[in-house]
Amino acid sequence: MKSNLFLTLADGTVWSGKGELKAPVEGEVVFTTAGCGYPQTLSDPSYCGQIVVFAFPPVGIYGVDTERLEGRRVWLSAALVSSLDETENGRFGSLSSWMAENETPLVDGADTRQLVLKIRELGSIMGRLDHKPALPEIKELPHDMVSKVSCKKVEVIGEGALSIGVIDYGAKENILRSIAGRGVRVVRFPNTTKADDILSSGVSGIILSNGPGDPSVLGFEAGEIRKILGKKPVLGICLGHQLLARACGAKTHKLRYGHRGANQAVIDTSTGRGILTSQNHQYVVTEESLKGTGLDVSFRHLGDGTVEGLLHKDLDASSVQFHPEASPGPEDAGYIFDDFVSDVRESGER
Repeated sequence: MKSNLFLTLADGTVWSGKGELKAPVEGEVVFTTAGCGYPQTLSDPSYCGQIVVFAFPPVGIYGVDTERLEGRRVWLSAALVSSLDETENGRFGSLSSWMAENETPLVDGADTRQLVLKIRELGSIMGRLDHKPALPEIKELPHDMVSKVSCKKVEVIGEGALSIGVIDYGAKENILRSIAGRGVRVVRFPNTTKADDILSSGVSGIILSNGPGDPSVLGFEAGEIRKILGKKPVLGICLGHQLLARACGAKTHKLRYGHRGANQAVIDTSTGRGILTSQNHQYVVTEESLKGTGLDVSFRHLGDGTVEGLLHKDLDASSVQFHPEASPGPEDAGYIFDDFVSDVRESGER
């Protein structure tokens, strides 16, 4: 049965709503502006450890299609919505039932408008969800988020004469589906896999996936990427984009509240073409640190000018901060996967 719940931010402010909670939950409080795709947001491994506020009401109206999720479970710590609208749907189960199955709190009736404004003022901040107001005890998210969400063994998805590897730092399932859907055999590697094992596996290209947390603490992952560069075509996505930059010697830093939503506009610096993208990240590549790395900016955010894509001058390596598989979101950037698969095929013929 639903009861009164309270989200207390680290600054002491308190926000109330109703939901079911077995034990107090703490996490980094962030918001998303996506107007659709809430099951994909809730199951995205990049949200691991976070309490997500949905800026767009209502949520729950079309149930949950468990065949199109982005992860094998709900990864975030809790979700807050202003309005939960669960009309009967004979095909899909209800959102509240699915969240209960995943033992993840879903708080309804929260003043998400004012909470989003607060986060924009303070930046992303730790919070505690409890039956009574109580300050969070955890000061920041743990550093081992990627190890928590990555697969534990090598997996193969799809069939095809061409094989592309995906290093799983918390890969969204639609990345795997999107590549396999282009007639490619996808080999998914745990984040702990060494470069030599990936290079000797028979894959012809490598995708560095999205994932949660701070890229600066992933020294092993960046080091193994460094060993791969120049030997196979490489495409980085989101966290993978940041790790590619760090592998080449660049730095990253944390934005105040990040980019999370399905309507983020970016521009292709080579063509001047603008596209709408789906994004979920708080860390970005520090542009001033790119000097001497061999990396050029290929995409830029039209809102704040931050780096949204990179292209190496000499090596067959590129990256994007946004999600070409866009789930949820527009399909403007899907051509990036087409270009990468074509590049991998051509590199195998050379």
